[in-house]
Amino acid sequence: MKDSKVYKIGSMFCNEKGLITLRNLTSLMLDISTVQADRVEKNLEAMDKKVWLLYSWDIEFLKPIREKDEIEITTIPTHMKRFYAYRNFLVKKDGEILARAKASFVLFDKEKMRAAIIDKTVADAYGKSFEEYDGKAYKKIKDFDNSKDIYIRRADFDKNLHVNNGVYFDYTKEIPDFDEENLSYIKMVYKNQIKEEEKVGLFYKVKEKRVDFKIGSETDHAYGVVTYV
Repeated sequence: MKDSKVYKIGSMFCNEKGLITLRNLTSLMLDISTVQADRVEKNLEAMDKKVWLLYSWDIEFLKPIREKDEIEITTIPTHMKRFYAYRNFLVKKDGEILARAKASFVLFDKEKMRAAIIDKTVADAYGKSFEEYDGKAYKKIKDFDNSKDIYIRRADFDKNLHVNNGVYFDYTKEIPDFDEENLSYIKMVYKNQIKEEEKVGLFYKVKEKRVDFKIGSETDHAYGVVTYV
């Protein structure tokens, strides 16, 4: 199963260099996946009072995505396993792949307030597809050399009263010399939602063409890695 949608990249999606931001790119990816999910799950009773929570992103960049580009984003639900559902995304311009991604989601029962095992009717409705991109293995590091405070703004929160997943990418931009133009890969794993904190810490360790990071307070909220070409 595949669904695609064409987007014209306006200036509002871009940073000061005219490149699409990670927050806006992932928002567009989630837009087309939501369109697909609404269609597939329209009459699925097994999805009553359940919602998909984003758990992680793996995004690989082959070429920069710039202002005025007309891109096609394709989403492909590949497979499901117990609580988890996996999707691929392909970002193309004139048939050429500019970026590809893998996202994982957890099925959450809003009534029981816990993860739910995915019903067979849901898995069958989506089917299985070949995995175009399977992401990269990553082990979270424990020691970070640097840190800085990130103050949470009201604008960071979404309708569920926690910091929107896309905002975490904005926080990573506070890493000194963060460079979207030369970005080759980013992994973001969401662990615990940011709900009532006034500030969180951004912890990071810089190596050659690589930055490991963690966003946390009394608990870890997210972690991952950035690499450059």
